[in-house]
Amino acid sequence: MAEAVTRPAYLRGGLADRWDALAPELAAIGALDALNAETLAKYLLAENEYLRVSELVQRSITDGDADEAGKWIAAQDRLTRQVLALADALGMTPESRRRKGLKAPRKGKA
Repeated sequence: MAEAVTRPAYLRGGLADRWDALAPELAAIGALDALNAETLAKYLLAENEYLRVSELVQRSITDGDADEAGKWIAAQDRLTRQVLALADALGMTPESRRRKGLKAPRKGKA
């Protein structure tokens, strides 16, 4: 069984819950250890910010504010790239797991 990796203390609330859901799965496939725990924390922070900005994009579009929407869409694009790069570093996609030689997740898990 994979050794549990300690969640950084600054991840609280929903971020802590998300860590608790993802960390065991990543550790089980050999993608998470104490050396890259901060990478998962950064992924979670970036993912959380992406979701927040996505809501702002939708609100701006709904309000008909194209300038504001454009600003948030640019931020959303940067965050998308950041989230995808961190996911790749952690082996969270089939291609990155293949490149890293990681075992597949358990059946029914992402």
